[in-house]
Amino acid sequence: MMLALLAAPGCSGGRVAVAPASRSVAATEPAASAATPTPVADAPAPGADVPVEVAEPAAGAGPLDLQRVLSDTADIVAFGVRPVGGKAERAAADHIAVRLREMGYDVRVDTFPVPGGTSRNLIVRSQGTDPRTIVLGAHIDSKRTTPGANDAACGCAILLEVARHLAAVPSFATVEVVFFGGEEFNDGAPRDHHRGSRYHVKHMTTEERRRIAGMLSVDVVGWGPDLHARTMGIGPPAMKDLLLAEARRSGVRMSYLRDTGRTGMSDHEPYEKAGIPAVWLERLQDPAYHKMGDTTDHLQPGALRESGQLVLDLVRGMDAAKLDALARR
Repeated sequence: MMLALLAAPGCSGGRVAVAPASRSVAATEPAASAATPTPVADAPAPGADVPVEVAEPAAGAGPLDLQRVLSDTADIVAFGVRPVGGKAERAAADHIAVRLREMGYDVRVDTFPVPGGTSRNLIVRSQGTDPRTIVLGAHIDSKRTTPGANDAACGCAILLEVARHLAAVPSFATVEVVFFGGEEFNDGAPRDHHRGSRYHVKHMTTEERRRIAGMLSVDVVGWGPDLHARTMGIGPPAMKDLLLAEARRSGVRMSYLRDTGRTGMSDHEPYEKAGIPAVWLERLQDPAYHKMGDTTDHLQPGALRESGQLVLDLVRGMDAAKLDALARR
């Protein structure tokens, strides 16, 4: 799929067409990790009592707007449980697409098959000074057992906030923001997950793949004291190293953990397997994980703010030297 980029007033989003569906790839359920974190930097852990009230920043400048992130999370959660290929997943995707178009982006919608129906990815691009591309991803769907505020409506909300900043002030690097469908197992036949990200990686053109410098999956980041960078350890480590370095620079306490799932535990998996530097940002300690208690009011504002600000700072701080480091795979 070639991405046709056209300029639009006040917006840096790419202009692209709808792509056809294709088949998915089978996999098995990942195992839980029991790895021990490797400390990276010392700083106070985020607290649940950090005030939600924040000043309204100018578009594209200043800090992450936590109120917007919480509001967008609540809007997605309001669609209810969002199983892969279901009406609620589709309605949430439509809502996210409207929000992106309000920012001035043209949204590419890629539809792909899942057992019993279809799911979709939403893709927008912010053209930077450098054509080398950083991919940011979060998944729209939830398990059938949860409304999925932490897993991963808040990840989508963070990416909407990053996209808002980039629509006003692009970063040095080109940024592709992808809202994946079908991340969770949908209990179909074959029983599988990461369908949206696998579809996206599989159908990239050679040129698109060549331009991708790194990928960051934002998944389960709104609750818990411990922030982790995870990889499967099978791809280039450069994006993980860059994220950990950004955390140190920002004074964020963060550790590295190995993703021990046989097929990975988030949407970084197909990127790693394709030889692209990729990392998963997570706080996988939530007692409401995959349960009905994973609602917006369960989220910890301090944890959500810290996670989202780190993603925003990583993108805004991307320069030629960092892109060169990612290229040295």
